Amino acid sequence: MALSSYNFALFLIVSLLSISSTLISVRADLVDSVCSKTQKTTICLSALRADTRSKGANLETLATISIDISLKNAESARDLVSTLLKQATDPKLKTRYDSCLENYNDAVDDLRGLPDFLKSKDYAGLNIHASAVSDDPSTCDDNFSEPPVEEPQLKAASDKLQGLVSIILVISNLLKG
Repeated sequence: MALSSYNFALFLIVSLLSISSTLISVRADLVDSVCSKTQKTTICLSALRADTRSKGANLETLATISIDISLKNAESARDLVSTLLKQATDPKLKTRYDSCLENYNDAVDDLRGLPDFLKSKDYAGLNIHASAVSDDPSTCDDNFSEPPVEEPQLKAASDKLQGLVSIILVISNLLKG
């Protein structure tokens, strides 16, 4: 009888470990699945895996994480543009940076509004407004189609923000069904 209880307890422990490892791998697969659909898979994987909230997260939590990370990056990019504007002596660059500052201010404002769409389960609205955010750094980049060229730091910040916002776009499409 004691051996039977021991075997049953061992069976339960092994079963619970197996189930919990399956749940963990399913969540990891969700991050992989989302990131495989984004424009910049590496940025997506790095951003979502670096945030501890993504462990065991569902799509809505991953959307919240993506919005938070995107907002922080948009604010950093906006601060960079503001610094570049203050340092610029070339009138053309001043005009371009001023335009970019407006773009990044719009991106920050739009990102701040995204949690409301997520909370109300308006996934189409989330997608539309996230798409608008994605256009903002791209519009800034367009200002530099002719010399003087875009500062490499700004281009990198723009690319990263667009990559992060693509996570929100993918998730909003998945949530829309």
